Amino acid sequence: MAASQELPPIYTSEKEGSDENGDGSQDKPFKTLLQAYRSYGKEPFPTIYVDSKEEGQRWATVSLSQSKKVIKIWYREAKKSQDVEKREAEDAARREKNLEEAKKIIIDQDESLPKAIQIKLRDAASHRQERVKIYGWVHRVRRQGKNLMFVLLRDGTGYIQCMFSDKLCHTYDALMLTTEYSIAVYGRIEELPEGKTAPGGHELTVDFWEVVGTAPPGGHDSLVNEDSNVDVQLDYRHMMLRGDTLSKVMKIRSITEKAFNDHFYDRGYFKLTPPTLVQTQVEGGATLFKLNYFGEEAFLTQSSQLYLETALPSMGDVYCIAQSYRAEQS
Repeated sequence: MAASQELPPIYTSEKEGSDENGDGSQDKPFKTLLQAYRSYGKEPFPTIYVDSKEEGQRWATVSLSQSKKVIKIWYREAKKSQDVEKREAEDAARREKNLEEAKKIIIDQDESLPKAIQIKLRDAASHRQERVKIYGWVHRVRRQGKNLMFVLLRDGTGYIQCMFSDKLCHTYDALMLTTEYSIAVYGRIEELPEGKTAPGGHELTVDFWEVVGTAPPGGHDSLVNEDSNVDVQLDYRHMMLRGDTLSKVMKIRSITEKAFNDHFYDRGYFKLTPPTLVQTQVEGGATLFKLNYFGEEAFLTQSSQLYLETALPSMGDVYCIAQSYRAEQS
């Protein structure tokens, strides 16, 4: 535990130091002795200076009793860290071995089973007790031991819980499976017994499956989730739309727009699709989105009113559902 005189000293100060921002120098000392020992990380330690208790003296060498007490704590931390690293290395080696073994496991379709009918999940209830084939994205994965795995699959029209068992859970693809993998599953849709719940009130018992496309490790949650910063959520909006809340918002928007269309069609209106890029202003020039269009001045439209008016003489009652743009903070 003796300090080496040849090593640069480390400074600590309970009054002025910081374990977060300090670097152990006189100008930026650490706050605690433990952080000083952590920063160096090995023996022999350099000379450690602390706040002096003598009037007129800024620094004093740490006492032997102080040093021994803190070094014991450092030893315990270092031992614990080594144990964690060792355990992590053993887990990684064991996982690598399991993956290599899993690559040898091959699954094949049972040709004696009825031919699977390819369906969309919105039609799943009408195909209960039948063998089906479904393409979709993995929304959730839940593993129960080595021989059972539940996958919540979505295809944009609905969700279904898929049960994988035995050999189907042992393949390399099964061990690597994470959210947002696109897969094809084959199996029989069974109604759930009373007391058990799952989307649609049924479950697919899988007899064969295959990977169509992989996803990054960690799946959707490795990129973004509901707790992410707003800027991150906007950068990954295409991934956020795969979640339950935003996908429902977009579906409601589609249904609402259909209701408007139905309303106008029933009353004899024709729908128009006016251009978004225009060369003249409709309303105030201060709120125009201006851009260069191949050397010419152009704007994002503020209103489709003028285009609708030009169509009235030839088409009668007309309407549109389109974006309008205003260059203002809102």
